[in-house]
Amino acid sequence: MKFTKSFYTIVFSIITIIFAVIAIILYQQSTNVKAVKKQVGISLDCARSFKDVNTIKKYINEVHEYKGTYLTLHLTDNENFALESNTLHQNTKDSYYKSGIYYNKKTKLPFLSKEQLKDIINYGYNQKVEIIPEIDVPGHAQGIFNLLKINGENKLYGKVVRSDGYNEMDYSNPKTIALSKMIISEYLPLIKPHTHISIGGDEITVENIKQEQQIVKYINIMDNYINKHNVKMVMWNDAFHKKVINKYNKNILIDYWSYSGQRANKEQSDQNMALRATMPELNKAGFKTINCNFYYLYLIANKKIFNQHNIQFWKNSLKQWNPQIWNNNDTNHLDKNKNNIGMQLSIWNDDSYNINNLNLYNNLKTYIKSYLSYSKSF
Repeated sequence: MKFTKSFYTIVFSIITIIFAVIAIILYQQSTNVKAVKKQVGISLDCARSFKDVNTIKKYINEVHEYKGTYLTLHLTDNENFALESNTLHQNTKDSYYKSGIYYNKKTKLPFLSKEQLKDIINYGYNQKVEIIPEIDVPGHAQGIFNLLKINGENKLYGKVVRSDGYNEMDYSNPKTIALSKMIISEYLPLIKPHTHISIGGDEITVENIKQEQQIVKYINIMDNYINKHNVKMVMWNDAFHKKVINKYNKNILIDYWSYSGQRANKEQSDQNMALRATMPELNKAGFKTINCNFYYLYLIANKKIFNQHNIQFWKNSLKQWNPQIWNNNDTNHLDKNKNNIGMQLSIWNDDSYNINNLNLYNNLKTYIKSYLSYSKSF
């Protein structure tokens, strides 16, 4: 069979179109990958110093204006469990409402309702800012313990508390796993598909191989449970020890804040560094990390930081940092791995610092602007 010249022309045109379409798809995929590699966020302490809905939206606006990608809300800690929770018997119907804020009648402490959290998440979504709720388990759990005890759950409290820990739940106890799931389950329906929730997981007692294996089991169970709801899990780096690094689920996103645990005691600091994986080791093992280097990227909101001298000092210090510097101010051991995907400024509150939300926000704006503007250079 003979083919005409026009036939070959048509075939060649079809092949050209096919290759062009493939090239466009590959290009879009590659640019999308690049777009999600760099994450630039802020973590805001809403537990020690409660933030109402309107205030949180102001911070979302700042992140949006300066092209950040996410805002983590640290909503639970030893001082307060600042969220509505059926599991912990903290509901809007049993609270009193004042100036847009719900207060627990028994503890007198403020909390966000689930509807308010949903509103915040949706507002962030519309502003192209991912909202990551952080519900701290199994550590920083005194807020959970207080609600259990005040509501007559003393038997459950006795089973989940770790007597030799610091405000920790006993992560080896099946009751702790069940309680952690129940608490986290209340917020998963509010979170957008394929986005994140943080379980904290920092500053817990993990000192030997038995405890390392127990915490691996706990964290993997929580990750699997969260993933089943089409949500991704984030946590701090503390429990990721060298000996068990490859036993953890590799899809967990790790906020890396400290190798030493910010310990003033040299013995404790050395012990942490002997156990914990470095950020480069985590990246090499396949984990993605967010650089939260506490030396440069932590702000403790108190009177001391809000004067021009300290503001300028911090700005100058920040210019000495780049995302490869992960361990304090150590520039000899950098992290150049592609799994080092972003950075986070963490704003913590000194609960003795008495300042209203609006003034705190106005004072913090210069820090937030400097950080987000500087992040664009990487």
